[in-house]
Amino acid sequence: MNIVLYGVPAKTAGRIAGQYGLKVINLPDKFDASGTMVLVPPISTPRYLLAFYNAMLRHEDDVDAVIICGIESCEAASTVQYCTPPGKFFSLNGGLDEEELLSELRLILDSLFAEGNQLNV
Repeated sequence: MNIVLYGVPAKTAGRIAGQYGLKVINLPDKFDASGTMVLVPPISTPRYLLAFYNAMLRHEDDVDAVIICGIESCEAASTVQYCTPPGKFFSLNGGLDEEELLSELRLILDSLFAEGNQLNV
């Protein structure tokens, strides 16, 4: 499973990755067959946005989900959503505290892992 997180604190991403046995990386170009969680830092320049967009397009078939936290204040949200494969984009409110965010991420990931297990049976 390869999950892309945007707008999620590193500490929270580390906790959730550990619970699901995913390795935390910072670029989609480093997806791993054993499962990864890409923690995308804030996209602050057009050059970085273009690099992210191109990496996502190259690895479109490898992406299982893109989750943005704080979509309402994310300037890059439309581009990130555009380069996400259909049906794999999720957004969360940016006003969640850490425990609420963990709970919401678990709900999304549990459903993705359950769906993946149904496909592999």
